[in-house]
Amino acid sequence: MKSTRKIKEAIIRNYPEIGLDDSLGDAINAMAKNNASALVVREGGILIGLVTITDVMHSLVHHHDLQDTKISSFMTKCELISAEATKNACAQLDEDQDVLSALKVMHQAGVNHLVVSRAEGDPVGVVSSLEIIRLLGR
Repeated sequence: MKSTRKIKEAIIRNYPEIGLDDSLGDAINAMAKNNASALVVREGGILIGLVTITDVMHSLVHHHDLQDTKISSFMTKCELISAEATKNACAQLDEDQDVLSALKVMHQAGVNHLVVSRAEGDPVGVVSSLEIIRLLGR
């Protein structure tokens, strides 16, 4: 396996975004339109969370209303590791880590998406397990 490849080779820097007050239905439409398995949630330009396909499926299984269920009620909130040393609710990895490290973090956290950051902790994008597989297949 080409484990020396860096995770920054696989990240998508401009993931589709959705707002806190958008609905479950809006998330489904945005994922379908963008062929995306996750959406970035920002507030004031700062990444505050992700909405993943797993979050959407969980909401649907629990019969949440497509129009009345707001993103803020089911998204995965992120308090990223940064220069201020905040805690980490989202799985996060430095962009200079290798692919094998990313896979280990995903496996241990039980997630398919990672927030990728610079050494200083600033988020630069998101990577999914699918992007890692694509990178390994090159």
